[in-house]
Amino acid sequence: MNLMNRSVDRTLGLLSVATAMAAVILTGCKKEFDTPPVRTIPVGSVLTVDSLRSLYQGERVRFTTDMSVYGVITADEANGNFYREVFMQDHTAAINVRLLNPGGLYLGDSVRIYLKGTVLSNYQGMLQLDSVDVDNNVFKQATQVFKAPRVVTMSELTPALQGQLVRLDSVEFITSELCLTYADAENQQSENRNVTDCNGAQVIVRTSGFADFAGETVPQGNGSIVAILGQYSTDMQLLIRRINEVQLTGDRCTPGGDPPCPSVTSVMEDFNNEIDNVDIALPCWKNTPEIGTRVWRGDVFNNEIYAQATAYQSSNATDVSWLITPPVEFQSGRTLSFRSQRAFGVNGHEAFGVYLSTDFSGDCVGAATWTPISCPYATSSTPDFTWVQSGAVVLDPYLPVGYSGSFVVGFKYVGSGPGGQTTNYRIDDVVIQ
Repeated sequence: MNLMNRSVDRTLGLLSVATAMAAVILTGCKKEFDTPPVRTIPVGSVLTVDSLRSLYQGERVRFTTDMSVYGVITADEANGNFYREVFMQDHTAAINVRLLNPGGLYLGDSVRIYLKGTVLSNYQGMLQLDSVDVDNNVFKQATQVFKAPRVVTMSELTPALQGQLVRLDSVEFITSELCLTYADAENQQSENRNVTDCNGAQVIVRTSGFADFAGETVPQGNGSIVAILGQYSTDMQLLIRRINEVQLTGDRCTPGGDPPCPSVTSVMEDFNNEIDNVDIALPCWKNTPEIGTRVWRGDVFNNEIYAQATAYQSSNATDVSWLITPPVEFQSGRTLSFRSQRAFGVNGHEAFGVYLSTDFSGDCVGAATWTPISCPYATSSTPDFTWVQSGAVVLDPYLPVGYSGSFVVGFKYVGSGPGGQTTNYRIDDVVIQ
């Protein structure tokens, strides 16, 4: 071997040694990450929901040993009607599950609940599994596992079905509640409504003021409701889990408010037969509060008689009062005219609006669609006791193209006694022709 070959071999040997040392150094510097331990929850003795419920014998039961119950979540907290609670059901029964913290369980979750540390108790007749920690007591096995509701009649709504997902058919909200919302969304207060079957049997629908549908007006028709069957004291209650599971769109089996009035071809009302400070009650006119309790009344000043709305001395946080004409048959070219006046006006208080509706049923003003009519009328810049003429307002632009049904015109007053929005508002000489 010549000297050149020996030099190359020596160089290659040195490179090999250097590479090996570098590998050792790099290997020694590599950080080893610990693998987190797998969380395991013991199973222990397995109970059905029915056998779990049977353990309650009038005294709270605190679980101290390894036990589990399996089931499917049939109601969660998504719509705000439930908070820190869900409902779980298996093939035997159902139970209310009270959570230490909100969130983590959803409709259709198939779960195992490890019972150690939880408490079985009774609240006003409702059996509940309390103090459930989703992180430490719940093992989620699957998702999108949905239970079908049990179809029942009113007579079957008993404690035996407490907590279960049920469906009632051929039911409707009672007539006296048709214009009410499910709950008090403004003050976030829970409220009760009642549904009835066509035989007159009733059950409570209980809704939280925090539910995302609390401010919706209850539907006026007949149909089906899917809900959880709850209980408070001796009262059975329906607890809605999704508002789209309230399908009341059919014809009612009991009348819905006043019988409808026939359409007229014209309206001419000067209110000359009204009595001072007495609620207006004209045939086929609707004088109704949407919010609060105030309505339009007859009023007399300087020998003039007219309709007036006001929130003066009202204790309601808000008053929204409507005076609505009889239904009028549509004919192209129909016009509206009236005159309006303010009295004892409050600066900046815009109390009035005039609207047209083609779908007002005569019952729930809040459920109808109202299109504002643009025309001259008294505003906050109008001097007190000054009549403003609307002129003849053509109504065609406020009706759907090709419309051939009837419509109503609504005069709306908004005020607040506690808020100091107490302007008196007056209308007179209403003509539609």
